[in-house]
Amino acid sequence: MLISLYLRIWFWITFIRYRNSLPTTSDIENPKMEIEGFSQSFTYEDEGLWEAKWPLPEAFKYVISYLTYLVIGIENDKNFMRSKRFDRSIYTMAKRYFPNWIGFHPPRCTYNAELSDRMQRIRKVSLWKFEKMFDEEI
Repeated sequence: MLISLYLRIWFWITFIRYRNSLPTTSDIENPKMEIEGFSQSFTYEDEGLWEAKWPLPEAFKYVISYLTYLVIGIENDKNFMRSKRFDRSIYTMAKRYFPNWIGFHPPRCTYNAELSDRMQRIRKVSLWKFEKMFDEEI
């Protein structure tokens, strides 16, 4: 509980500091979707998260986790990382400070059966590669 409070305060300060610093439009016609390893969440190359100054990408890991949950749908979500309630609160906070961010455009944060299926297949392959990598280490 105390850790959640600390994270909320830290992210709130981070969002205020970097308010409206993420891209709102894209020049890329079909941006490539990328999977974030441990959380199994998805981002697009034109969202500008990984080019942003630290700690903004760290705070947005919770946001992209919730965005992935919204796109995949409740019945298909495996809850890889954290509680949905905490992720939703960080998502809501981020929407307040980055309202026009390209990642919040409706096609990227609403359920889509075709995209959900594609994400689930990518997750399976990613997990298989992850397990294979760890098996090789032993």
